[in-house]
Amino acid sequence: MRARRSYVKITYEGKDITGEVTPYLQSASYTDNLDKGDSATFNLMGDKWINEWAVLKGDKFELEIGVINWKGEGDNRILKCGTFTVDDISFSGVPDKVSISGTSVDINKGLKSVSRDSTWENVSLRKIAQEIADRNSMNLFYDCDTEFLFDKVDQVKESDTQLLYRISKEQGATLKITDLQIIIFDEEKYEKVESVLTFLKPNLMNYEIKCDDFEIYDCCEITYYDPELGESLKGSFEAPASEFYKVKTGKILYKNIDTGVTGGTKEEKEKFLRERARKLLRSKNKHETEIKFKDMGDVSYLAGMTITLNGFGRYSGVYLITSVEHSLDGAYQCSISARRRIDF
Repeated sequence: MRARRSYVKITYEGKDITGEVTPYLQSASYTDNLDKGDSATFNLMGDKWINEWAVLKGDKFELEIGVINWKGEGDNRILKCGTFTVDDISFSGVPDKVSISGTSVDINKGLKSVSRDSTWENVSLRKIAQEIADRNSMNLFYDCDTEFLFDKVDQVKESDTQLLYRISKEQGATLKITDLQIIIFDEEKYEKVESVLTFLKPNLMNYEIKCDDFEIYDCCEITYYDPELGESLKGSFEAPASEFYKVKTGKILYKNIDTGVTGGTKEEKEKFLRERARKLLRSKNKHETEIKFKDMGDVSYLAGMTITLNGFGRYSGVYLITSVEHSLDGAYQCSISARRRIDF
């Protein structure tokens, strides 16, 4: 059987520079995130990068990770990590080394760096996101069953990225931005997908499990003044008892909203508020049980996948991957962060 190996392909400003940099390549990494932009870094030895090759912030590069005969002869696969914009350059020595880092959010577009003042009235989250996508020549991928409506949204000295993160989080939706796309989705839909991989505790290189207490609530209660009905409405949702707590925390998440509420009658609107309370409670409690572990590298490991963990006692179960760092530094390894699926 032929020996397995991994490799990196780097395309810089449209030119394949893999052959030029491979003799100097010390390490490379790519981090795939579920709820924020991705990132990539490659480190080169020598001083020609500060003398002969001028690296500029705002330059673009593409990264690919490939494996050959990885889990058997003929197992040849490629992970196209995406396009990144250089946002950090650092030089060090001795020996001389340059570290070039990029983000999937294009810093040249002003999506992240330009503060704006805008106001929208009677508008949906989808419409605001579409307007921002159009302004930045990007595509919008919207994967939420609920249409989030607002009576009024103010953007005051906020970048488009900050605004979208804020109003998405307020509704319990998740936002991710890549080089060419704004993605807004409901994490719950991804959690419900059947588990695709199983990891056994004895096979992992290392692991760390964390149980959060600070941001865990028993109940969410939402109030809303309805101008059509002329009265305040309330919706609440109580989480089922957690197997990780001897007693309930006693904490209640109170939220007053001024966003549009769907429904024609009081009963329909209160039903809508109860569902909104459930989603906000999920958003707060979703980090209750998290795990970080390291495994042999695999280009199929991606954020957004559901996996099963076995051998961890009561902490075994189905988890949603929130981040994967693919790292090639001599050996190819993956550092995976995941959170346990919430059952409500």
